[in-house]
Amino acid sequence: MKILYFCFLVALLCCTSCSSGIELKPVKKDNLLHDMNSKVWMVDKVIFKDSNLAPRINLDKDVIIFYNSGRCVFQPMKTLGDFVGKQGAYSLDSEYMTLSLYFLAEKWDFQVYISNIDTLILEPTKQSDLNYTMVLVPFPEL
Repeated sequence: MKILYFCFLVALLCCTSCSSGIELKPVKKDNLLHDMNSKVWMVDKVIFKDSNLAPRINLDKDVIIFYNSGRCVFQPMKTLGDFVGKQGAYSLDSEYMTLSLYFLAEKWDFQVYISNIDTLILEPTKQSDLNYTMVLVPFPEL
């Protein structure tokens, strides 16, 4: 009798949990790039035709700084603090996971893939003025 009662409860739970009519809200990934303030990402790899063109030494690599305001800066790591690099704006579409970087005379469009908890792969779209795949990692400890 207890087994029958238990099976009835499990069946009832399965049937009602799937048909509760509650609409799920999509998860917005806007703060992925800037952590609600600003975040520095290092361009760990620059891939073109299966070759990594990025320097091996971290100090020689580029960084992208994303701000909560929608602004961004792209510059060599060696020049941080000396001058401001290429300034622009960005937009991230959370639903389609696309990222657009808008600089003065060019637009970089990417499909964003999250490789693991702290690695982003930016694959250029056909509309992009930049044709390199970039792998971003958080700014490393020095």
